[in-house]
Amino acid sequence: MNVDPTSLRDLATISDDIGVLSVYATADPRDRTATPAWRLSVDNALGEVRGGAANGGDKERQAAVLDRLERLGPEIESVLHTTEPGVGRALFAPVTGEEVHTLTVQVPLDDCAVLAPHPYLRPLANALTLGAPAGVVAVSQDGVRVIDLRFGAASEVTRLDFALDNDDWRGTRPAAAGNRGPGGGAPSRTGGAAERFDRRVTENLLRYLNSVRPRIAEIADARGWREVVVTGDARLLEVVREGLRADRPRRDVILLDRRVSPQRPTSEIAELVRPELEEARTRACRAMAERVCDIARSGGNATTGLSDTLGALRENRVAHLVMDGTRELTGHRGRDGRYYPQGELPPGESYTSMTEELDLGERMIEMGLAGGAEVTLLPERAAEVLAEAKGVAALLRW
Repeated sequence: MNVDPTSLRDLATISDDIGVLSVYATADPRDRTATPAWRLSVDNALGEVRGGAANGGDKERQAAVLDRLERLGPEIESVLHTTEPGVGRALFAPVTGEEVHTLTVQVPLDDCAVLAPHPYLRPLANALTLGAPAGVVAVSQDGVRVIDLRFGAASEVTRLDFALDNDDWRGTRPAAAGNRGPGGGAPSRTGGAAERFDRRVTENLLRYLNSVRPRIAEIADARGWREVVVTGDARLLEVVREGLRADRPRRDVILLDRRVSPQRPTSEIAELVRPELEEARTRACRAMAERVCDIARSGGNATTGLSDTLGALRENRVAHLVMDGTRELTGHRGRDGRYYPQGELPPGESYTSMTEELDLGERMIEMGLAGGAEVTLLPERAAEVLAEAKGVAALLRW
């Protein structure tokens, strides 16, 4: 399966009264031991799942969980095997039935195993915030390379090669390398001809870049790029940037006045732009959180704080849930299955009738995704924006 809002929404709707098993592993290529530490962590977590299967002494539930784990043995081994591709791996399987979902990405996820009524989705929500698809447009005198980046993997989409198309003057470039006349005197006519030739090449390249802007924008739209990094000579960057911003003003176009060799591997280009891309995404997360808080303060369709945001989630009014990805939230669940902050009692409930919920943040992620909301988990450098809101805010549909 792919990692995107649709697949996360589909996972969020999976439920099983006995439980859904979620297994995450982050393969560390530096750990070359026979049993690497990350695998030991997941094996220990799976052992805890087995040990806790008899929840409240329910022997039938225990038997169902242990049987499902036994049948999932080959799939779990594939997720944990050191020779399998992918840095981050995940598996989701309801105890009841034969349904199994697996995925691999090239970014870290977690090392854990969780058995709960719904899939455990926080690691994927984190990955979607900071590893979602983005583009690189590498501009050079040879044309344009368009590269797709998603969850740590880089792949070339296309090359739009530039070739001089005027045979009347293409071959007139002077062969001499020097610009000065005999004896080191004044610049020769050869130097002037070279400058005119280079200027004409640049003019043709700029016209060519103008002509391919719609194609680049089309690719960006089709691949869901919110950020596009444009690299190359400063004279050429603005042409491409304006084309990418024309139709989608909210797309973040990042200019890097940095030349990239047309022969450079895509993985090296991805590493080259990674710091600026991460910084741009952190800025975007911060801006989103500030916007939600501003709307809420002005009385618009937004909420801040745990109580109001949970209320909007219960009513399926949340369009975009924004949370501090590092904060732990706790609460409790009523007999009707709805969640409330600690200390808040709905009508007809008492503290003894409520069930404690130790990971309320995960439940809110599930509720948001299942209701079709977008979910953003703020990275640590942007999380302070929601400090007064206790780490939670949301844009509302109404």
